[in-house]
Amino acid sequence: MASQADIDAEMEAPAPVLKKRRCIYRVVFGLLIILFALVIYGWTMREQLARDLIGEQLAGLDLPATYTIEDISTDRQVLTNIVVGDPDDPDLTIERAEIALAYGFGVPEIGRITLIRPRLYGSFVDNALSFGSLDTIIFAESDDPAGLPAWDVNLVDGRALIESDYGDIGLKAEGAGRLDGGFAGIVAAVAPEAQYGGCSAEQASLYGDIATSSGKISLEGPVRIASLRCPESGVVLQDFGYQASTQIDADFAGISVDGTLSTGLLDGAVVRMNRLSGPLSIAFKDDKLDSRFMITADALTSQQVAARSLEVDGSLRMRDDFSTAELQADVAGSAVTISDGATVQLTELETATEGTLLQPLIAKLSGALIREVRDTTLQASLIGRQEGDVRSLVIPQATLRGQGGSQLLSLSRLQYAQNGARTPRVSGNFRVGGRDLPPLVGRMEFTGSGQSVFRVRMDRYSAGDSSIALPEMLVTQNASGAITFAGNVTASGPLPGGAARSLSLPVDGSWSSVAGLQLWRQCTQIGFDSLAFANLALSSRSVTLCPAKGRAIVTQNASGLRIAAGAPSLDLSGTLAGTPIRLSSGPVGLAYPGVASAKALNIALGPEEEASRFIISDLVARLGEGVAGSFSGADIGLFAVPIDLQQSSGEWEYTDGVLTITNGQFTLVDRAPEPRYFPFVARGATLTLADNVIQANATLRAPESDRAISDIAIRHNLNDSTGFADLAVDGVLFDDTLQPEDLTELAKGVVANVKGLVTGSGRVDWNAQEVTSYGAFSSESLDLAALFGPVRGASGTVEFVDLLSLTTAPDQRIKVASVNPGIEAVDGEIGFSLRDGQFLGVTGGTWPFMGGTLTLRPVNLNLSAVERRRYVLAVEGLDSAIFVENMELSNLSAKGVFDGQLPIVFDELGFGQVEGGQLQSRAGGNVSYVGELTYEDLSPMANYAFNTLKSLDYTSMRIDIAGPLTGDIVTKLAIKGVRQGEGTKQNFITRQLADLPIQFNVNIKAPFYKLPEVMRAIYDPATIAIPAELGRISEDGKRFIPAARRAPAPEMPALPNSPTPDAIKPDESTIQTSDSEELP
Repeated sequence: MASQADIDAEMEAPAPVLKKRRCIYRVVFGLLIILFALVIYGWTMREQLARDLIGEQLAGLDLPATYTIEDISTDRQVLTNIVVGDPDDPDLTIERAEIALAYGFGVPEIGRITLIRPRLYGSFVDNALSFGSLDTIIFAESDDPAGLPAWDVNLVDGRALIESDYGDIGLKAEGAGRLDGGFAGIVAAVAPEAQYGGCSAEQASLYGDIATSSGKISLEGPVRIASLRCPESGVVLQDFGYQASTQIDADFAGISVDGTLSTGLLDGAVVRMNRLSGPLSIAFKDDKLDSRFMITADALTSQQVAARSLEVDGSLRMRDDFSTAELQADVAGSAVTISDGATVQLTELETATEGTLLQPLIAKLSGALIREVRDTTLQASLIGRQEGDVRSLVIPQATLRGQGGSQLLSLSRLQYAQNGARTPRVSGNFRVGGRDLPPLVGRMEFTGSGQSVFRVRMDRYSAGDSSIALPEMLVTQNASGAITFAGNVTASGPLPGGAARSLSLPVDGSWSSVAGLQLWRQCTQIGFDSLAFANLALSSRSVTLCPAKGRAIVTQNASGLRIAAGAPSLDLSGTLAGTPIRLSSGPVGLAYPGVASAKALNIALGPEEEASRFIISDLVARLGEGVAGSFSGADIGLFAVPIDLQQSSGEWEYTDGVLTITNGQFTLVDRAPEPRYFPFVARGATLTLADNVIQANATLRAPESDRAISDIAIRHNLNDSTGFADLAVDGVLFDDTLQPEDLTELAKGVVANVKGLVTGSGRVDWNAQEVTSYGAFSSESLDLAALFGPVRGASGTVEFVDLLSLTTAPDQRIKVASVNPGIEAVDGEIGFSLRDGQFLGVTGGTWPFMGGTLTLRPVNLNLSAVERRRYVLAVEGLDSAIFVENMELSNLSAKGVFDGQLPIVFDELGFGQVEGGQLQSRAGGNVSYVGELTYEDLSPMANYAFNTLKSLDYTSMRIDIAGPLTGDIVTKLAIKGVRQGEGTKQNFITRQLADLPIQFNVNIKAPFYKLPEVMRAIYDPATIAIPAELGRISEDGKRFIPAARRAPAPEMPALPNSPTPDAIKPDESTIQTSDSEELP
């Protein structure tokens, strides 16, 4: 079919061709009729044709969709209920879409597109944005240049929902106009809750007016976040707002934002500010970012400093996909002060260093900072750069000035540079000054060899008695980042429990990322003018510590902290509580973790002639999480206490400020030149030292028998040198296993064969001036052999007023059930006192004795000396009748009362003898023999003598006794006024002799304990056994047969170095004097 233009051309043709034209008209008319018929058909079939055309287009795009055609006309097309994607989960729905058709020359064109209430659904998962089935259209590749389409769109109530890994985002938009220029509308985006990188944002939103012009998009409106929280980093931001004007290029290659920032509280964990505000612009294009800013932080605080405001004015440029950056800024701070956090830290540090030389220095520094760093101003400029892994920061100048303009801190030409993982390098100068601030000056510089050299010096900074100075410290860093340093620190002032004056500590070491920290690779001398701890004050000395070969004393690296040092010896002196002290040792070593050890420690306390000494052969400490160890070969001797601890050993531990000793063993020794007691041993002893108080417990034992003698509990306060020791003797059993002579040399030769139980307690108290002690020991029944005879049933309590020196209270009294110096005396009492463990004063003893009294006269003895000892037993009112009865002399009868004394003397060798013993009758008496006399008929005078002995009256009798106790005692009886007694035979001669003054002198020589038998034999020789009848003589009468061995009788106490009885015998004379042999 010809076009209308062809028809018009034909109508204008010239007349000669009219016939031909009529033919053409007929053809055209026919075609018009056909076209009209087709139009009529197409109009009636328009909806079906449109539906088929849209279906083909959707099928070509592989886009599943359903819709309803509401209207198809020449000027518009209307579709409703458009659903793209799964009808149950659509990607896009449009309630109504109207497409206006614009006619011009040529084919019709699409006019305005009206979309009513479209709803778009998408997702952002795994960093990928998707709109479902629409992705093939939205993200389709195209050769057309990027930009907005030239569509005239009227968007009514358009909304979208994007579900993402970080939270749901809702969008809304309305507007009308050509998209590539002339569109105007509004846009909004809301994210009620969003999470990203451990942070959560609430009520994030974007509202603004959107417009396009020349292909560019402009957006005017605020970006707001109600709150932002990052729990891991501790960052909290409230009321974030950024009033932004945004421009997006037509090709989307660039974006620029220019706006004003305003926030509420920003808490960055380490820094906090009430508000951030100021202009901020950002432009990004062609992988380049440029930013300008002038941000002011109000009420800024940190743990160290605070400022009323801090302004940062600068720019940031980033290139090469952000791998290259440059920052330039000027910083100005006003009202800069020390923050409350810094004040608290300084207060805590001051408290933590209480009692040290640092405490007054920190107090002075704290006061100066609070006073000087108040309402100060900060001015600084900085330049930061990054190129790949290389980062640098340059501060050309920075100053902190006080209220009066004084310069408190100055930095100049400060540079910080870091290349990748290499150690950062710093250079520049700094100075700290101001009233009461430490005068610290430092300089950092680079050398031509690539080294950084840091020199710092601090003049003497003092407060009260404390001072510290850093004459010079040189720190060097090489190109690899390794650091070496060398210098010296001098300090004076208090230390925990003491003080130091002119303490000089060299500091020499190195650090590197490979080897870590190393201190003191060579022997180091630590010196001081004086060093005091508690009551210990050391005078001017120095200690040299040396590392192990090829190692440093201190090493810290990835393996942890290691310390290894040694000293060949120690030689220190000073005073302890005003008392001179000297300390020396053999080799000393320290290894941490590991052990510390010291050999041959020798500590002398006090003047040389009065020193208390502590000698430890071997001291070991195991160092790790705690400190523990052992010691052995320790000898301890306190001058004021006459007791030494020898060969002490044990295990010790130091935890939470408490020193504990367990499994302690030692030997307790009397230090006297002549020891008063033998050593005691102890094992399983314990000791604790806490709060300067020592508490110890042990059980003292006899070494040979291992019998427990006494429990001892000790408490000593190191603060005031006071203490005490409690002794508890629960019951010491003396028997065949344990004797007093096993405990003390003083018992030898004094007592033996002790049997019984002794209990008691004692206490030793001491202070800085004196030592006192006391105690009391008791027994309910004690049997023993004393020098003057066996003792049975001794009981009572002995009180010591000086237990250490074994000194008793005066006149101690002990009850004695019986004593037998040859003749038993019962139910007596003896008094004594002991001084210094060697001077025994016997105040006397009394016993009822044979109707009278037996008294031991007072005597003073030196038990530790070799001397003559003289005991005097006084007899008063001895009834001879009771004596005969107790001696079981059944054939004798006696009357008479005697008084006298029996002196017993022991010489230096321990031999005892009776010297000048005498018994004198008070008046006359009688001695009679009630049995038959067995003798042959003799001369008249002899017969008279024996008859007289049968019953002898006397007016006076004196008995003299002398001789050795281990030999024969000579007893002389001088009987005066003798006459026959009642019951004797009388005749003419006896009656004539009765008026004569007759005196009988009788001498008896016999062992001391056999005197009664001799007395009996005088009257009755038959009482003497005949050896032949006892089987002691052989049948031929020529050979003596020894008696069978019997059990030994109880021994008397042996004296040291005593010879046998036969070793020394005096020359013997005839027993009878000449008075009874020859008469003139």
